[in-house]
Amino acid sequence: MYDKISSNYLKYNTLYIKSSVKYKSEKKSLKLKSSIKIKKDSLIIVSLSPGLGIEAARIKFTKDSIYIMDRLSSHLTKASYKYLLDSMNIAVDFFDIQSILSNELFIYPKDKSQSLQKQFVYNYQIKAQSPDIQFYRKTVSNIEQLIFVDASDYHIKQSIINEVDKQRNLKISFDDLFSDEFKTIPKSISIVSLSEGKYSTIDLNYTKVVKNKELSFSFRVPSKYKITVL
Repeated sequence: MYDKISSNYLKYNTLYIKSSVKYKSEKKSLKLKSSIKIKKDSLIIVSLSPGLGIEAARIKFTKDSIYIMDRLSSHLTKASYKYLLDSMNIAVDFFDIQSILSNELFIYPKDKSQSLQKQFVYNYQIKAQSPDIQFYRKTVSNIEQLIFVDASDYHIKQSIINEVDKQRNLKISFDDLFSDEFKTIPKSISIVSLSEGKYSTIDLNYTKVVKNKELSFSFRVPSKYKITVL
């Protein structure tokens, strides 16, 4: 079953995505335009704009760090991926983000000493096969993950993670796929996080996807910017 799912992945070296973004939490609500550039397994750069072509922020994701360049306040923040857990209640790493953006399988929590294929094959059980195939795992640390896969073409439709002891829940939904060569890429991604009563949502709506285009991954920080390391 893993081979049927992974054989559907979009094959690419670079990926360029244009989208609208809506972010909402108890404290703030934002609507932005974004461009996303992915160099597979290496680098992700996200540019955010409130409109009119003015960049408000640029975010760089590497395998071990996040860099957030705030254009409006001339400030750069460098942080580990724990920053996402602390600020948005989402515990993910670089490869999880890449998998979410391109609708590939990700496993939570991961054992970095084993391949994803081995972890999936030996740890997930099929709970249902219609209308969607449902794969379920519960770890010894009381973390549940339920993955919904379309039974007709094996694209991933939804992933739900429930950390019972920490009262933390994450639901990621993929809807309205593109066609032709991008048939597993969703036009809409919804991420809903709930942690100890605090919630946040991120809605991405893809408007354009281009693969293997020669892209610039520039992330030059002006010398006048204040830098904070978390």
